[in-house]
Amino acid sequence: MIARDWILDVLAELELWYWPVFLWELYWLNRYLIARRAEHRSGLVGYSVCKKGRIYITLQAFADKPAPNDWTAVASREPWKRLPLNTSEFWQDLNGAKIQRPARLTARRLAEVLSTTAHSPLQIIPP
Repeated sequence: MIARDWILDVLAELELWYWPVFLWELYWLNRYLIARRAEHRSGLVGYSVCKKGRIYITLQAFADKPAPNDWTAVASREPWKRLPLNTSEFWQDLNGAKIQRPARLTARRLAEVLSTTAHSPLQIIPP
């Protein structure tokens, strides 16, 4: 969007007979910016006006395209709003669970496990 203050400042600087040129260029610049936003490539656009009312694009840095695998297209940003309020069923299932600790390996046993390689049969078939 082009700021109204900027347009009025430029019109105050331009000579009166260059106003139609500037307004025509302004129309096409606005259409160009809208088209870039529709393509999701708006980014940063810098433009300036010469003394004869022509608008020149002096800087154009495109923004990144939206990610095609964005997770927000599939899941909401606030998943806690969809959680059921009654969670007692979940906790009842955990009452009968037993806590198991993983087996601890000593340094010697760990070295034995790492030094052992599993052999797999290799069959070489000639052509």
